This record gives sequence, structure tokens and C-alpha cells, in this order.
Amino acid sequence: VSALIGALAGGAFVARRERAEPASAPITAQAAAPARHNDQAEPASPYPQYLSLGGAAPVSFEALRKRAQRDPAFLQDLLRRYGQETAADARGELLALLHAVGGEEVLRYALSRAASTRAEDERIGLDLLGGYSLQRAEVREALLAKLRAGGEPQREAELIRRLTPATMPEEDAAPVIERLAALAGDGDAEVRGDAVAQLAQWAEPAQAEDALHRALLDPAASVRSKAIVAVSGSAARSERLKDALLAIAADPASNAADRGAAAMALQDFRLNRAEYAIWQRAQARADAESGEGG
Repeated sequence: VSALIGALAGGAFVARRERAEPASAPITAQAAAPARHNDQAEPASPYPQYLSLGGAAPVSFEALRKRAQRDPAFLQDLLRRYGQETAADARGELLALLHAVGGEEVLRYALSRAASTRAEDERIGLDLLGGYSLQRAEVREALLAKLRAGGEPQREAELIRRLTPATMPEEDAAPVIERLAALAGDGDAEVRGDAVAQLAQWAEPAQAEDALHRALLDPAASVRSKAIVAVSGSAARSERLKDALLAIAADPASNAADRGAAAMALQDFRLNRAEYAIWQRAQARADAESGEGG
């Protein structure tokens, strides 16, 4: 009797355990499902898809942009936060958002900060101005005013690089071209090189030719390198530009990258037989040095 009672009790325990175990399996699977989902990569986007600006749940970039455009108080809060933010990733998110918002309020804030003599305020203003075209006179004049004021060469070179060419009347482009032409003769090699590179994009080929020629003969290798690239990207053509490029391409003392770039730039020039022979040797050497020569 005791054995029978024990067998019945054991069978009941096993049955209860078997009924309980299948019930727990779906819960485990459901718990694991979100982990597998979170491992999937987000699709690439030109902007961050979500910004945790509100604190708790992330908010879509587009929702933040639309709110900032219709809510002046929220926009002012974004500008304040950008001015105070120290974390690089958060600053980048805020800057991308403010560039997308644009508008007159952001522009006024950017111009007021850029006009400051404090380095950090100036940086904030200039970064925000990067979202506006130089077709706008106030943006163009703000950068030119900074360049006329002078300063550290590294800062001047950075300002020059911000002068992205834009389509505008020649009367409006003239002050930019004039300033770049002056800076192409600056005492600092970085400033000279960047000024020549930008001048070749802003000025008419005949206007840029003299500065490009001087830069190809510059004692600083960095200036010569930028001048070679600038000639390639411009329509400036002359006998003396061609002669300078041939000299660089054929000079064993020039670095390999400059010789190769000069040989490539010469493809856009008309060459006589003697010049073509020089170019051919330079091109063959460049191909051999780059591993492309058969």
C-alpha cells in the first residue's frame, strides 16, 4: 500500500512539472526577441536619427526640427544649449539640428556670437554660420571682417577654408577675391596655400593665374602641393604655368605625390614634342612609383 501511494504521488509530481515547463518556454523566447531585434543595425542617415534632447525617450530629428521652426521658445532653448554644451557628440547633434532649422533667428544669433572677441563665442558663431551660403551678404561680410582683422595664422587659414564659393554677382564676389589675393602673399605658408586654393575657385582664370604661378614656385612644399591641385581644378592655363608644372614633374627632388599630380595636371595643357617627352617620362615614373606601371 505504501509503495502504491508513493508511486501515485511521484507520478503526480512529474505530471505537474511537465505541464509547468512548456508554459515557461514562450516567456523565455519572448524575452530574447527584443535582444535579437536590438542587434540589428539602424539604416544609414545623413543626420542622427534620434536625439535625446528631452531627457527620457529619444525624439526624432524631424520632429525636433519642426518644433524648433514653429516654437520660438524651444528654438531659443536649443541655441542656449548649443552655446553651453561641452560634449563633442551632443554639440555635433545640436549643430546639425540648428543647421537644418536655419532661419533668421539662428542667423542673428550666429552673427552676434561670431562678432565676439572671445574665442569660444566666435567659434560657436562661425560654426552656426557654416549652415548659410555666402550668397548672403551678412554672412560673407562677417567672414571678411574677421579676415581683415587678422590674427593667428592657423585661425586665418580656417577662416579662408570657410569661404566656400557660391554663385553671386561679380561686384559681391570682388571683395572676397581681393582679400584672397592679398592673403596669397601672406608670410605664413598655411595661409598662402589655402588662400591660393580658394582664389582659384573664386576668381576668373586670368585673375588667379599670377597667384597660381607664384605658388607653384613657392619655397614651401605645402604651398606648391596645393597650387598643383588648384591648377588642376581651375581653367587657368598659360605657358608659365605649364613650364612650372613640367619642372616639378621632372624634378627628382620633388616628392613623388607632387610629381604625379603635376603630370596629371599637364594632361590639360597643349604640349609640343619636347614637352610631351618630358611629360611621358614623368608619367611613366609616376606610374612606376604608384605601382600602376605594367
